[in-house]
Amino acid sequence: MDSIGLSRQIKITSIIGRVPPDYELAIRARSLLRWKIRYNSIHVEAENGHLILSGEVDSSSDRDAAEQTIRRLRGVVGVTNRISTTSLRLRRLQTTSS
Repeated sequence: MDSIGLSRQIKITSIIGRVPPDYELAIRARSLLRWKIRYNSIHVEAENGHLILSGEVDSSSDRDAAEQTIRRLRGVVGVTNRISTTSLRLRRLQTTSS
């Protein structure tokens, strides 16, 4: 009796090791910033896993918190923080004069 053997190679990729695409990374970062830092004024751009943060917040601690929060996201390889701070007093003056 002759036996015929079949062989098939299957490539298995771990979901845990999956690197999210830039658009997904930017969406996740924006969502996390809105929830954790409570700012809608922070803009996020992503390129090859490197995120660029820009916009305005009230304090340097908020600026630093935004960066540290984003650095922890899976798939982030680097962060450029271009967020500026505006004093709360100046912000109040701007909104009352408008």
